[in-house]
Amino acid sequence: MRAVLAQEPGFADELVEPAPAPLLAPLVTPPLTAHEAAGLDLILEGFLLHHGRPRHLAPSERGREVLAGDYCYAHGLVRIAGAGDLFVIEALADLIALGAGLVAGGDRDALAPLWRATAAAIAARRGPDERACAERLLQAKRALRADGDASGLAAMAATQPATPGLQEAFSR
Repeated sequence: MRAVLAQEPGFADELVEPAPAPLLAPLVTPPLTAHEAAGLDLILEGFLLHHGRPRHLAPSERGREVLAGDYCYAHGLVRIAGAGDLFVIEALADLIALGAGLVAGGDRDALAPLWRATAAAIAARRGPDERACAERLLQAKRALRADGDASGLAAMAATQPATPGLQEAFSR
């Protein structure tokens, strides 16, 4: 991930030192390759540039967060698309949209469970629990949209290893 950001001359001087460890890539490797999984952390960085506290970039000028965030989204999605798994691409598109809606509605507490639950569903790909996990994610997101109930997402998120710093990154 760091190499992608360093390749862009406009962002190379804005990299945070020391480089933070990836948060979500370890949760989805496998079934995604390390290269593809790094795309998830790029997408997370894009989201944080738009809606939180970025972990890898510290834009030097006001307004650059949007440009940098879009750059991270694009490069992350290209990596994820390399997996050729439409479920994963759809899950991430919905994750970004639903996450932005949570931010707009002032419900940042549901962001970390949403991201971690999505990672759990991606991690279950090609495994024996694949369909059940995808269905649990769908039901949990429906409950969040309908009633603001994030308990299903939290339950799924609890199945994942810890991601220290994720919740804090979503605060402004």
